Amino acid sequence: MRHTSTIFKWEMSKIIGNWRKTMTVFLLPALLLLAAINVFPLLMNYLTTGSLQSRPVTIIGAPDSFVEFADLDKKASFYSFTWYDEDEAVEIGPEYFSDQMKKGRIIVCFGASENNTRSDFDEIVKEYYERLALGQSTRGLRMRVEIFCDGAYSNYLQAEQFRVDLGDAYCDYLLNELGTPYLESGGGDRWSTDAFNPFTFVTRNRAAANAGAARTIPSMMILLMYYCIYSLTAETLASQRQSGFLTKVYLSPIRKEALITGKALMVIFVGIAGSVLTYLLMFMSSWLNRSNSAYSLLPFGMFLTLPQLLMFFIAILFAAVTIAMVCFGITFKVRRMQDVIMNLQVPLILLIAEFFGNMFRFSDAITVEYLIPIHNSIMLIRDIFLGKETAGNFFIVCLINLLVATWLFSACIRSNDGMIHISEGGQNDFGKSRK
Repeated sequence: MRHTSTIFKWEMSKIIGNWRKTMTVFLLPALLLLAAINVFPLLMNYLTTGSLQSRPVTIIGAPDSFVEFADLDKKASFYSFTWYDEDEAVEIGPEYFSDQMKKGRIIVCFGASENNTRSDFDEIVKEYYERLALGQSTRGLRMRVEIFCDGAYSNYLQAEQFRVDLGDAYCDYLLNELGTPYLESGGGDRWSTDAFNPFTFVTRNRAAANAGAARTIPSMMILLMYYCIYSLTAETLASQRQSGFLTKVYLSPIRKEALITGKALMVIFVGIAGSVLTYLLMFMSSWLNRSNSAYSLLPFGMFLTLPQLLMFFIAILFAAVTIAMVCFGITFKVRRMQDVIMNLQVPLILLIAEFFGNMFRFSDAITVEYLIPIHNSIMLIRDIFLGKETAGNFFIVCLINLLVATWLFSACIRSNDGMIHISEGGQNDFGKSRK
């Protein structure tokens, strides 16, 4: 135990004592991936609309109330509006607007009628609230706001985002500005008590935010964790064996179990610390994402409850242990440095493919996926963000990963010459040929 603690502290001091290495291990991968995630919405917006920031929207027949609302509402500033009245739209023709939708622009049309006769939108809204205040029938009054897109998924996202950003807020604006008689008669509600309740604010946003985060964060965190542990394993185990330093330590009074355990604890600790830091960066990125782009991979309001957070970090712990033992097992099984690096990169490539696959996956995990080491951790974390985690799946994932890690650790301990360098000519560090 004393030797294990000594080796752990010694390995950690080499990382902490070198600030460049610390930045490389802890921050750089997470920051690069975080930057890519935040650039993705801008890139997609540019490819579909030709604009980096503002989202182009064509408005047809906008009433004065919406023009005033667009000048006042903060989220309306995320859009660039092109205005047409109904006569101009008829003169231009539907072909023009169809071409605009194919280029990523959405079309919003306003209309109102009384007894099937076209009328002013604001006047109809005002009359609607006046009739409600007097208890009269509102039959015959028609108001509509239609959002058109060309059917492409990216265009649909833009339309849905416009509805979420401005739809409810515009309805409230109409009630406050044009529904005075209705409000004074006791109808409606000038304010909502829950609007001042932070718990309500969080729960209102977290459902969509967690669903978006489930597409990226689970596979991203396991990917970054593997990269971190793989890099440290290659340096602290494979390269030290290559240089012969590991053999000298092995020949010292330090037991092999203590040496492996100390190094494993170091890479596990660093992998978990990097994952926690990555999660905090993603959490802050989500809560700073007030624009909430339709293409955002981290929507605003990501939040896990305390039990979910506990399960999340336990899953990360077991994943880190399994990943460390996989890397150690590969290093002990393969002797030449170039072969070690090549074999360690195979799981990294698979995790990169899984990261992109999960971005576009909307189906739940099937039972067999919880039996696949490392992959099952991604599925469990994904379930946690989606609120679909179960105690059974949680214990199955932890047990599978623990059994695999224990088996790999035992294989490393049983390896007779895994710490001894073999040269290209087949000679080990003691000058004997490998049989």
